[in-house]
Amino acid sequence: MKKRVFWVGALLVMAGVAAAEVTPIQPDNPYVGVIKNYTKKDVEVPSLNSMGTITVPAGGWVEYRVWSEKFQFLGYVDGQPYHCATVQVDPEKYQLFCKSYDFLVEIRQAEPPAPSKKLKKRVKKRKVAATGGDILG
Repeated sequence: MKKRVFWVGALLVMAGVAAAEVTPIQPDNPYVGVIKNYTKKDVEVPSLNSMGTITVPAGGWVEYRVWSEKFQFLGYVDGQPYHCATVQVDPEKYQLFCKSYDFLVEIRQAEPPAPSKKLKKRVKKRKVAATGGDILG
């Protein structure tokens, strides 16, 4: 009978350890943020909590949920990487439409560098040499 008690106790201890390892550590409430798209293209973003894809319309925005305080954001256009950013969550810092959000990701088109301004060549003025005599005189 003592052996049975020992085995039951060992199984309970092992079951407790296994349950602790399997359960992921996540906050109770996910962080909610906004992805704003300022480009003329629809950007696809993989969802972090499912196998789905979220499409951010051109010139639009969507709410996005994450469970970690720092994550890598990667948006795709036509299957090719388009926008990449590392996002740090800051709870209730961003205000949009009278609601507080934890992060904000802005997708903007890369602007080409401004063309260099060519400077005009400086014109050197020469002083007219003074003559010794008077013309009228």
